[in-house]
Amino acid sequence: MIFTSEQANQLIQLEKKVERDGYIVDVLPITQQFPFAHKFRLVSEQNPEFTFLYDIKQSRKNRYKLTLYFLENDTKIGLLRVDYGGGHKNPETVIETVPEFLIPFAGKIFTYDEPHIHLYVEGYKSTMDWAMPLRQNDFPVKSIANNTDIIDAFYEFNMRIFIKTSFTIEMSAV
Repeated sequence: MIFTSEQANQLIQLEKKVERDGYIVDVLPITQQFPFAHKFRLVSEQNPEFTFLYDIKQSRKNRYKLTLYFLENDTKIGLLRVDYGGGHKNPETVIETVPEFLIPFAGKIFTYDEPHIHLYVEGYKSTMDWAMPLRQNDFPVKSIANNTDIIDAFYEFNMRIFIKTSFTIEMSAV
């Protein structure tokens, strides 16, 4: 199954909650430890046909390298991803499905010190082929320099993908 850009945006905008052991979770306590890494299965009561995967990974080697990744679970098609501390190169070729605002970033090389957001674009080998700098996107956490930034990025991404489960984060002593 391939999604159109409109369908991908509709999936992102569905309200979702974490599902654990077959139960929908309204409040979920988690401990922030190093590395901050979690996987959550998400469901939407609005459209139970789809399930989602939310994958959070912080590098063991670089405390400020973090990826927040949202996928449709059955197909494993990426719908949205934010990368801090990761490199990437956008496609050189622009096809008709590339949104106007991404065209200036054709062929752009993102270095490890340029946080960026990957947006779903249909018609490419990977749906996460296209990214734009966070400094030019409305995602509010532009960089990560401490644990507070990591938590802020996590909460902001949750809002961006419409997660309605309330997370309470406890800082790990380790």
